[in-house]
Amino acid sequence: MNCEIIFYLARKTSLCEKTLKKEIADLNIHPHTSFFATTPESLGTHIINSLERSNVVFITGGLGSFGKIGIENVLSKALAYKMPDDIKKLKNPLSSNDGYIIRQGGQLIVVLPDEPQEIQAVFSDSLMGYLKAFSSQ
Repeated sequence: MNCEIIFYLARKTSLCEKTLKKEIADLNIHPHTSFFATTPESLGTHIINSLERSNVVFITGGLGSFGKIGIENVLSKALAYKMPDDIKKLKNPLSSNDGYIIRQGGQLIVVLPDEPQEIQAVFSDSLMGYLKAFSSQ
């Protein structure tokens, strides 16, 4: 299964991408393309286009931003039009930048922090189990 990665207001993008690829290496999820978004509008466009091509989209970054540009604000506006089947918070034991899993049918968005150590911390057994089950559908 192909996936796409969107870096939104992210730092350390190459290190984050390397960490993410390492974490999902044993799953049937293969990164296909990476994009960069610096505005809520470009993030929205990349999410829509990515979900047309792939079933899994990883968004890295934006969790420490607030107001109109914060990832939580952007996603909550998008979700106001159609509630997803499942939303789970991914506890980040290293900071307050918790991640999220959002599933609608056969599509999945995973929101991750933009620090490599925090990506590793968020990839707990529950996230790995969720991704394994999803990728084997």
